[in-house]
Amino acid sequence: MKIGLIADIHSNAVALEAVLKNMGDVDAIICAGDIVGYNPYPNETIELLRRYDVKCVMGEHDKAIITGDTEWFNGVTADTLRWTIKHLTVDNFNFIKSLPDHIELDGMTVYHGNPGNMKDLIIEYEPEKMCSVFNSVGHKVFTYGHTHVPLIKECGDKIILNPGSVGQPRDGNSEASYAIWDTEKRTFELRRVKYDLKQVQDKILAEGLPDLMAERLTYGK
Repeated sequence: MKIGLIADIHSNAVALEAVLKNMGDVDAIICAGDIVGYNPYPNETIELLRRYDVKCVMGEHDKAIITGDTEWFNGVTADTLRWTIKHLTVDNFNFIKSLPDHIELDGMTVYHGNPGNMKDLIIEYEPEKMCSVFNSVGHKVFTYGHTHVPLIKECGDKIILNPGSVGQPRDGNSEASYAIWDTEKRTFELRRVKYDLKQVQDKILAEGLPDLMAERLTYGK
């Protein structure tokens, strides 16, 4: 089975569309959360996910949209979340509200971040913590997002995967990031896709969203 893995789209429908077109034939597509926030296309993003029947889990930005609680986010991030709450359609709000905290598929478990706390970063330079967190999950393949940085790591006979971010990469590469996981061959193929950055940046500024959101797309940080 070939599974397309995406995460951290953050309302960047232009990047998402480029990724979905590049992906080709897969048996399923899974999104590891944070569908909204930061960027100016929340409704268009959700409509693409629905059209492609993408199975999604909830991230902390998505949860903030539902609860309205943006206090723990920094100021500019909270601004983008409040903007999203104002612009999201009722149907798309309900889509976000319906998202589970995890998905299980063909030996893989998918969470947005730490299964015990979606806000908690699971990062490569804390290998003991990574393996400890992962070992609490029954399946042998664990996929997560949240860091915006792609990763594959082995913990004994288990594998941790992070496809990176579609909509706001933070590994110094501005191209949209996603991956293909082949469950039979147990191969993880990371892919990068160019998209029209300027279109997204112009829209960010036109909507009055923070300039920083446009700037960081250029540098992938």
